[in-house]
Amino acid sequence: MEGIVRKKQLKELLLESNLMEAKQLEIFAAKAKGNVAQLLMFILRKKVIDRQKLLEVVLKGWNVKAVDLSQVTIDPDVIKLIPEALQKRHTVLPFMKEDGHLLVAMPDPRDLFVADDIQLRTGFQVKSYFAFPDEILQAGRRATGQAVPDGKGAKEAAEDGGGGGLSAIELAAEELEEDQEQEEEEQGGPSQTEAATEALEKALEDVRSQDLGAAGEIEVATQEKADITEIDSSAPEVEKLVNIIVLAAIREKASDIHVEPFEDPKGKRSRIIIRLRVDGILKDTKYIKIPWLFRNALIAKLKIMTKSMNITERRIPQSGRIQVMVKGNPVEFRVEIVPTAYGESCVMRVLDRRSVQVDIKSMGFLPDTLSKLLGLLQGIGGKKNFGLLLVVGPTGSGKSTTLYGCLNYINKPGIKILTAENPVEYNLEGIIQVPVNPDLKLGEGKVFDFSAALRSFLRLDPDVIMVGEIRDRETAQIAMEAAMTGHLVFSTLHTNDATSTISRLTEMKVPAFLVAGTVKAVLAQRLSRRICQDCKIEVDPTSADIEIFKTHGVPLPKGTKLYKGKGENCATCKGSGFKGRCPIHELLVMDDKVRDLCLKEVAAEPLKKEAIASGMRTLIQDGLMKCLQGMTTVREVLGGSEESKEEPKEENKEEKK
Repeated sequence: MEGIVRKKQLKELLLESNLMEAKQLEIFAAKAKGNVAQLLMFILRKKVIDRQKLLEVVLKGWNVKAVDLSQVTIDPDVIKLIPEALQKRHTVLPFMKEDGHLLVAMPDPRDLFVADDIQLRTGFQVKSYFAFPDEILQAGRRATGQAVPDGKGAKEAAEDGGGGGLSAIELAAEELEEDQEQEEEEQGGPSQTEAATEALEKALEDVRSQDLGAAGEIEVATQEKADITEIDSSAPEVEKLVNIIVLAAIREKASDIHVEPFEDPKGKRSRIIIRLRVDGILKDTKYIKIPWLFRNALIAKLKIMTKSMNITERRIPQSGRIQVMVKGNPVEFRVEIVPTAYGESCVMRVLDRRSVQVDIKSMGFLPDTLSKLLGLLQGIGGKKNFGLLLVVGPTGSGKSTTLYGCLNYINKPGIKILTAENPVEYNLEGIIQVPVNPDLKLGEGKVFDFSAALRSFLRLDPDVIMVGEIRDRETAQIAMEAAMTGHLVFSTLHTNDATSTISRLTEMKVPAFLVAGTVKAVLAQRLSRRICQDCKIEVDPTSADIEIFKTHGVPLPKGTKLYKGKGENCATCKGSGFKGRCPIHELLVMDDKVRDLCLKEVAAEPLKKEAIASGMRTLIQDGLMKCLQGMTTVREVLGGSEESKEEPKEENKEEKK
């Protein structure tokens, strides 16, 4: 991206300076494993480069300012602004507050991720200054009243009890001195770890050039980071990598993140692939390239962030949740990790509260469909409203979001609403949300599942109940009995369309009289890709389009234009022609004729014909009407509906031109 210059690594600056031999630098860099503070300490302890000359190289190469901590009086209260664990992890020292900014000394002042982390923890904007690691250590000790080792090695000081603070850096430097000769003989060049670290640093710079937060647009850091220095996942590069992946997912508005290991037996093409599901399509993030050696550290880091997974267990699937902060807003990830032939694979579902639309009126319903739906929801405040309203569709069709919109619409101080969810994806104010846990034993062979939660709810005097999913006869029957006793009940089902839902309930052996007497309506929905509004153009309908409109009974007057996204050179949609999702709906309202057919347990097809005759608009009809409004394309509608899986050939040809 124009205007963004890649920051040279310290190793590159030192090579260009010609102040030390390349072979020796390779050995130091391999030992430091990408840690700038340790690399600086190795050089200073071996006295390979004069301190002043090394300072000049860093300041000129990185174009940063330095602070002489020996000349600064540091308030101990300022030091306490940054947790000690964070100071140790990043080798930083806050030394002054100035005009609402926190001035911080660090070995790498251009590390944006460290600055973001500090800003999140303290609430202060950060101004970064360069200082050598040993100067940071000594200044911190002076300010906090600790003894400063003088003429004694770090290892000795640590053994004497005076090696607190950031002594791990000095200890590492002394360990290097102890085995330096053997290292030089055996190493002979950069190690695998160093090569992998350099590759990852290069990848991090490449991602910054994609404008994924490098300019401070998005600030990401975990709310709490565990002390994980005992495993490889504590490496700063791994922490940066997690942030990079999160940044990419948030920026791309992804619904899922896939971390997938693929191993080549020869080792030449072994790699970790990061893929994002954006607008329903799984895309490879080619700009995030992760060296193979980081596979275990990355997964271990994610496990630790969940605070519930076993990092040593790699043989069984594990589930958990991670919360991060994006510009002060919480974003959660539902994490699933499974063992594979090449190591553990991870999928993270993004639960971004900012992207959730809970206003039912803004969810893309056509006006008449919305009017019918709101009519079903109204009457709570005055006349008692009851019955069962089902939202159906495949996984990822937005059922939960629609349910949240319905609950939000009827949520008033005089209404008690209880929900049973697995898991609770988004928190709604004023609503009691209960996470069910089928792994939790209740005794007598029972578990805390949806049916158990429903039974409990009926004793809690609710007006409205929402159960996340009806999976079996027991849950369905309890939900319907609750609806019959004066409660408004919401739930979901995995069925293809509205009318097949009735047949599905019958297949569950739910009595027909219960279905006919309690179901108020069934709303089926799908999500199709929305045409990018920045590159949308008019197109003439193809003969296949005209035939599709005719077949499904949707008027297409002569001269009517359809729309598509041009895609070419469009920064908004990145050439795809689509940006965002467009819902298509099918609302079956249970009238007397439909109830009669339900009691007779007729098949789905005659039930569908009667529903259409009573005014139901099918999924494809709803989608085609949204094509006329420029919201989506005919091909997307056909791909997102079960009524037809055939794609119009002429339209395909047209799109390929």
